[in-house]
Amino acid sequence: MEKYINAGYFLIKSKLLRFGTLEGTVVKTCSGCINTSAFDIWCLSWVKDALNEESKLELGLSDSQINDIHKWTDIRFDRGELGFGNVFPDLETARTFKELFFAGRNDIEMLGLYLPQTDADRLTEDFKEGNNSLPFNQNNGKFGLRLNLLKQIEEKETEDAAFLGYDFIGVEGDGSFHSFYCHNITEILIDMFALTLNENGLFEEITQPDQIREYLNSPNAGVEPVPWYIAKVKRITT
Repeated sequence: MEKYINAGYFLIKSKLLRFGTLEGTVVKTCSGCINTSAFDIWCLSWVKDALNEESKLELGLSDSQINDIHKWTDIRFDRGELGFGNVFPDLETARTFKELFFAGRNDIEMLGLYLPQTDADRLTEDFKEGNNSLPFNQNNGKFGLRLNLLKQIEEKETEDAAFLGYDFIGVEGDGSFHSFYCHNITEILIDMFALTLNENGLFEEITQPDQIREYLNSPNAGVEPVPWYIAKVKRITT
């Protein structure tokens, strides 16, 4: 069985899917296209305009709280403790951030993301420094998701991490990523690869990983023209 590599941790507020054949359901994806991230590029003061009013209201943030978040994030980014994007490098940092700015918010969950070794290796290579032949690598791979994977920290089975399912993610050059839900191809994927959705809106098991990778990264898939990867999602319970 292929080992999985830790890609980092996310603070996610789930919301109802607004389009597609499964409109009105909740999907436990870490993609900011589908759900609202409580830690994203807007947490840096120089990218503050990335926070729109809808997300501000969903997260219940005041201007004073946003300023405090900017100060906290800027310091750690300048120290090199945080990479660019919407992902934390470790549980301690993620927990500290939530306790400081979203304490008592049970609707904001901590989710862990893990990539199979094959996909972790592909992502770090696709976005390696100097690989600017394709337009998706405008940041030369200097974003949190890739930096976390470069550490090659293997997934560990622990009691505080509950398996939620498998997602397919298409990664942009800033480390943000799409989910297969962005393109309403859920039924196509189910039919083509004998997949089963679980109660979290994610796939319960992946039995044809190579074929899935080939399809999602082909022009026939009708998805964003960025690299696509398989990812496992877990909920951190403590």
